[in-house]
Amino acid sequence: MSLYRRGSIWWIELTAYGRRIRESSGTADKKAAQEYHEKRKGEIWRQAKFGEKPPVTWGEAVAKWLKIKKRGLPDRYRLAALEIDPKTPLPLSADALERALPDSSSGSFNRTLALAVAIHNAADVTPPAVKRRPMPAGRTRWLTLEEWQRLRSALDEESELLRQAADFTLATGLRENNVLNLEWAQVDQQRRVAWLHGDQTKQKKALGVPLNDAAMAVLSERRGMDKTYVFAHPDSGKPLYKASNRAWYAALRKAKLKGFRWHDLRHTWASWAAMNGVRLEDIQQMGGWATSQMVQRYRHLSPEHLAEAAARVKPVSLRYNAPKKVLHDTKSPTKGR
Repeated sequence: MSLYRRGSIWWIELTAYGRRIRESSGTADKKAAQEYHEKRKGEIWRQAKFGEKPPVTWGEAVAKWLKIKKRGLPDRYRLAALEIDPKTPLPLSADALERALPDSSSGSFNRTLALAVAIHNAADVTPPAVKRRPMPAGRTRWLTLEEWQRLRSALDEESELLRQAADFTLATGLRENNVLNLEWAQVDQQRRVAWLHGDQTKQKKALGVPLNDAAMAVLSERRGMDKTYVFAHPDSGKPLYKASNRAWYAALRKAKLKGFRWHDLRHTWASWAAMNGVRLEDIQQMGGWATSQMVQRYRHLSPEHLAEAAARVKPVSLRYNAPKKVLHDTKSPTKGR
């Protein structure tokens, strides 16, 4: 057995496959370090003797997941908040994962759970069976015309590029990534249409996008800015990674809008469409939603189709006939018999 210290932590040293393996036991307790040494020795023996695959650790799986695709700071913060020991072998137990998940809100719980599941899948390990929490009913956030005018003016001061991207979102209802990464090759200005490929949509299906006057006006502004991307950054020539950047939050403060996200521009587009009489079926098709249930949140904004039924609601008068009086003989018919 080979144990040695680095600072207060015990490290182990083993020889396997003709090479020397040095690992931290992660503990300052010598007895616990000895137990870890024997455990790792047994694992390495089984791998050599029976061809068992070495267990994938949480740290290794996270590193692999981060390499597959560029991840934003929100995902990285959620992973850091889990505080799972990188040496923990996968799959995590359901109890251990539930204890590590945030206990703040259903949204935070579910989003972090989705990350843990994705990391297991990336490592080809079956994730633990942890149920998502039900989401409470909430309100759909959308802008009034006055709010949008304030935000649009503020965006124009902070970033003309963001203002143009927001204009295009409100004209088409497209999701953030689809707007920011739109290429000129996907736009036919003569036919006034754009299209998204199947690998660019959430439902993995190609989507045709009709371009109204507002959308065409944005394209006219952006024409000649870049040969490849419609909304390329003037300095880098590349699309923005996220629209919710410093300029976005500065514009929100100027417009005095709290709790408003870029994605809420899509909700605003759908809400305005519903309030202007666009059928929910058409909103679903234009917005690329998979099912009709996903656009039911906008149904209450277009109650005009119930006008005829509402006109039939009138006061009702209930008239009851008074019960007839029954005349009784003062003399009993059997009296005197």
